[in-house]
Amino acid sequence: MSDISTKKRLMYLSGEDFYLYCYSVLVILDSLGCRDGKFFRDYKKLAFLTDIISDDKTVYVVSHSSGKKLNPKDYECLLDSYSNGLIRRSEILKLLFVLEKRGYVILKRRNIQEIDVTLAKDNLPDDFLNSNVFESESQNIKKLSKKVIRLASLTLDTMLSKIYVENGVRAWG
Repeated sequence: MSDISTKKRLMYLSGEDFYLYCYSVLVILDSLGCRDGKFFRDYKKLAFLTDIISDDKTVYVVSHSSGKKLNPKDYECLLDSYSNGLIRRSEILKLLFVLEKRGYVILKRRNIQEIDVTLAKDNLPDDFLNSNVFESESQNIKKLSKKVIRLASLTLDTMLSKIYVENGVRAWG
């Protein structure tokens, strides 16, 4: 069975979102080097990033934006991404608690509002992140991190500003 058909099967399973969110979170953490004690600041950013990297069009819009007014379709794309991220925050937190319980991530409370996360890569099955199934997401987070420098260490507000506000989408953390 091909990697693409495996991914499509995942996308249509009951509870599909948690499978895809799980892989996306792990890919994001690994691609940004957030492992072995280097923490990704504020898990809430992951809710937005999982949506962005799963859609090539959104990645294209963000990576090619110049801070000028977007055309209506690109604006709508970013607005949808932002809305999806807001909705997804609690699901991502639940997922992170499950991943921590299984030993795949380590969570660290920064303050009352922020929980940071790092990948416990040694606890993942061998070659887990080397699969081609999520190659697109891996490439997309790399493209995004070239546009939004220091993505892993930015505050939520700064990331939202760089991705959404500078492109005309009103955002609140």
